[in-house]
Amino acid sequence: MSTEVDPSAELRAAVLRLRAPQVSKRAPAPTSSVFGRAAAAVPADVRPPASRDTLAARFRNVETTALMSGTTMVLVVVPDQREVPAPLRRSLDLLVAAKAVAVVLGPDIPRDVPADRSRPITLPLRGDDALASEWALLALGPTKRVAFLARRRADDEWDWMITRDAIAVHRAGTAILERLPFLRLRVPVLD
Repeated sequence: MSTEVDPSAELRAAVLRLRAPQVSKRAPAPTSSVFGRAAAAVPADVRPPASRDTLAARFRNVETTALMSGTTMVLVVVPDQREVPAPLRRSLDLLVAAKAVAVVLGPDIPRDVPADRSRPITLPLRGDDALASEWALLALGPTKRVAFLARRRADDEWDWMITRDAIAVHRAGTAILERLPFLRLRVPVLD
């Protein structure tokens, strides 16, 4: 048996190693939980598990609060949807018209990053991101901190909370913005 190695095969293998995508070089998926960060700050705000239908009204209440004056940034995480729901989209459009920055993340949301910020920024989440199983709406401003946060437990059961605690909302907002460093956004400073 010959142990000779074909030089052209070695060269080809080296080129393929250089051109092949390296999974090991990809950044790890974010594991920080928006809900978890806020719940750690104010565990008393965590409520008993509820269904998504039940929580929809709570989400809408925080959405209404976001529409009131003082909101300069809105951060939203929508689970299991391919597009921003129409009623939420209308609210976000109104906030953007009032000069607020609106960012929506979701597992299957199409990417749309308008340079002039004339409409909400929408970005897909990586499939292995911890936020893929969370639902959130944060209304932020110099005098405003309010958040609806939920994390899926089972098929239709969600752990959830609504909080106005400045530290909890700041932590949750930071957990979202850490995933978007290229936008260079920061949670607005409180006055």
